Amino acid sequence: MCGIVGYIGENPERNLLYKLRLLEYRGYDSAGIAVSRGTSGAPSENNPLAVTKRAGELKNLENAVAQAGVTAGARLGIGHTRWATHGKPDATNAHPHVSSDGKWAVVHNGIIENHCELKRFLQNEGYSFYSETDTETIAKLLEYFEKRGFAPLQAIKRACDVLQGSFALAVLHENDDAIYFAKNKSPLYLAFSKRSNKKTATVQQADADAEAEGDLFIASDVVCFNDFAEEYYALPDKTYGFATAEKAEFYDGTGEIRLSSEKINAKSLCLRNNYAHYMLKEIYDTKNAIKEETDYFKTHLTRENYPLLFQPRAFKKIILTGCGTAYHAALTGARIIEEKCGADCEVYVGSEFYNAGYKLNKHALVVLISQSGETADTLAALTFAKEKGAATLAMINAEHSTLAKAADMALPVNAGAEIAVASTKAYSCQLVALYALAQTFQAAERQLPRPDLSGADELVKRLSYGDEEELRSFATLFGEGKKLFFIGRGTDYFTALEASLKIKETSYINADVYYAGELKHGFLALVDENAYVTAFATQKDTFLKTLSNAKEAQARGAKIILFTTASQEETKPYENSFFRILRVPKTDDALQSVQNVLPWQLIAYFLSVSKGLNPDKPRNLAKSVTVE
Repeated sequence: MCGIVGYIGENPERNLLYKLRLLEYRGYDSAGIAVSRGTSGAPSENNPLAVTKRAGELKNLENAVAQAGVTAGARLGIGHTRWATHGKPDATNAHPHVSSDGKWAVVHNGIIENHCELKRFLQNEGYSFYSETDTETIAKLLEYFEKRGFAPLQAIKRACDVLQGSFALAVLHENDDAIYFAKNKSPLYLAFSKRSNKKTATVQQADADAEAEGDLFIASDVVCFNDFAEEYYALPDKTYGFATAEKAEFYDGTGEIRLSSEKINAKSLCLRNNYAHYMLKEIYDTKNAIKEETDYFKTHLTRENYPLLFQPRAFKKIILTGCGTAYHAALTGARIIEEKCGADCEVYVGSEFYNAGYKLNKHALVVLISQSGETADTLAALTFAKEKGAATLAMINAEHSTLAKAADMALPVNAGAEIAVASTKAYSCQLVALYALAQTFQAAERQLPRPDLSGADELVKRLSYGDEEELRSFATLFGEGKKLFFIGRGTDYFTALEASLKIKETSYINADVYYAGELKHGFLALVDENAYVTAFATQKDTFLKTLSNAKEAQARGAKIILFTTASQEETKPYENSFFRILRVPKTDDALQSVQNVLPWQLIAYFLSVSKGLNPDKPRNLAKSVTVE
């Protein structure tokens, strides 16, 4: 979850804070930096590494650094923005964590599963601990190995050999001009400044270490490199090494290794511009994102690029998996695929994917959906699927991600960077990508070279965000303190799940979701005159059934809100049944869910803002869920 960064160059405090701002979506419980002058001398005799950290959002750290003026002449540093896993979110548990002798500072993303065992060992060796974190154990472990004669790089290796779990580490050692790093299961990338890229490429062609002249950045996300570099290095699992301003060296269990650089996608950077929040901007980016996505699919989603997807009847079973919003997209996507080409589709939430084990073999295709491509449970599902011999397709928004690189095939949804924790445009683009996948299977059956995406083109023309004032009025309604219930059938139920999640994430209001046909099986016991029940009814074949179920709740005192594509004329015979009606335009049945979710994303946003909350940074949540 957490975001880490390392920097070598001029003014590390300023550069670290700027990049941490780009990574704050990964956690904002606390933040901290450690800086050093390297071989030019320690900041002070009593504190070889200058560490500043604060609880709360990054602005608290920024203010502390501005007031303190951390270290004149510092040349390198590491930084961290935290989503708390071990220990409460306070300044003591904030990163960086330091060794007892003050010679090591560590920032960490991931979970050390055996930290309790290691902590007991180190306590028996005389070490004391000041925090509740697993990360402090790493700092003390590095000190332990150094005191037994190991040089810093070998101390890193020794520590990695005994650490169990997931970790991306950036480490400072007093008076060194290097940042040490290690990576296993958590994302970590490295880049040199733009002016050095030509030299870097030339040296690589000579099969030497990555070399450069200038500044260096290490980060949890390639987004940190957009205004800095043109190429980056993606660290594989179980690697460690060090970087200076001149070069980087990478090692694994076999010794030194060579890594090839990759081009940076400049579209990864996302600016808020004149919008009050990223969430609002990203909602209104949806139409353009879908257009770009569709144009990309027309060019790239072809028999030549995805031959396996164009083999008729290649798979006896298609299994979709994801977590949170991606799981909701999978639920809808499975229905689209089944209806378009009659394939046998099943959906599993990522953390329960192992239950699909008995159905996995070489005749199965597993579609793994993740905005970040770093979701721990989805990556675990990928590993499990590959072990069983299934073909794997990653449906991701981050093309550089671990999931994209590890799957047999990757289909980017091209939503552009999404900074707000609550996913909006990425969810819509996932639905369009699943529609495109269904169309691809259909094209394969008809022996066509590419899928028919005219439905997506038509969606872009018709897509409506709705009337802001009307949506604000619904947000006001839902903020009155009534009990909120959403009901629906089929894909309407899946849209209701996503609408409910957006409200929960951004406003902390519990909107329960039920299948409309299940109200008599327990739900009605919750209904009284203090309840709003929203009936999602945009499918013609289930419209009347859903209305009948809504009337069951109305008879128990609930006020009914109808969410529908039906016209005024079509709903006129039933209007006395409804407290409010919210209408959306009708579009292609397979893509109706894309249109349906937009007003609910906006309602969730307006509801959050009306409560004085920050919809970009919901409490207890982070954008990229890199721990299980």
